[in-house]
Amino acid sequence: MTLREAIEQKRLDQFIAEHEGETGDAGVFDATLRSMTGTSKEAPEASTPDDCDD
Repeated sequence: MTLREAIEQKRLDQFIAEHEGETGDAGVFDATLRSMTGTSKEAPEASTPDDCDD
C-alpha cells in the first residue's frame, strides 16, 4: 500500500503500522522541508573570472 492509497482509503493507521521502524535520509528530508517552506539555503555567488580580457 502506498501513502497515497492509504490517504485515499482512510487507512493511514495501517500504513504507519506497516512502515514502523523504517528510517529515511535526514539530509534529504531537511532539504525538502526547507524547500517547501521557502527557507532553502541561497545559492553561492558566482565567482568572477580572473584576468578576463573582455
